[in-house]
Amino acid sequence: MENQSLDQAEPDVPADPSKDEPTELSRLRLRIGDSLQLQFVGEEPRFPVRLVGCLEHRSVIVTTPIYNRRLVPVRAGQSVNIRMMMNDRVCAFVTTVIHNYRTPYPHLHLEYPTELVTNQFRKAVRVETQVDASVINTSIGERGRHIDCFLLDISETGAHLVTPIRIGKSGDEITLNLHLNINGIERTLVVPSILRGRIKAKDDSEERRVHYGVEFLPLPEDARIEMMAFVYFTLSATL
Repeated sequence: MENQSLDQAEPDVPADPSKDEPTELSRLRLRIGDSLQLQFVGEEPRFPVRLVGCLEHRSVIVTTPIYNRRLVPVRAGQSVNIRMMMNDRVCAFVTTVIHNYRTPYPHLHLEYPTELVTNQFRKAVRVETQVDASVINTSIGERGRHIDCFLLDISETGAHLVTPIRIGKSGDEITLNLHLNINGIERTLVVPSILRGRIKAKDDSEERRVHYGVEFLPLPEDARIEMMAFVYFTLSATL
């Protein structure tokens, strides 16, 4: 089932949940095929589903969740949480399954929500994850070599980098090769960056590790979109 985990800089965090704003589903202008996340109330697993359609004040229609190529059992009357990402907001509502249909294709009718809660995030929202990567210090010329490393968290503008050795000093320009999994799609993203100092981080590993804060330099538009997609997909899996 899908589960989704600068000098000591404070990571960007979601806005205060107490400032969540209620709104109406119709104002989101959802489109057929939009990705949503379904979770049965009181249970841990979260399943990706797609929007089939909706009729205001009547029902929201989504595909039946699938796990291991089998339909997940769903019964009328079950309470479910629905989550989605819309631009820079996480949106969610709690509703009830009205009916589970098998024909002409497996889909669910959900009770139309009376209220939708949205929470806006900072532009550079940072999410905890582990991203395999390699890094080269381009500031030291021919002495630079690719070193396997990983990220412990990431945002659209920077990351927490962990390396097995010291790779440079604050201000050095580096190039990161990030191996991203964006909702099952594998991508390698080349990200020019700048070291912004070492991080004093607690590390229980017996292996030597050096922690750095990294600032990403501007990316081409297509690469920036892939970075945003990875950050927000990872974020939606933890909410």
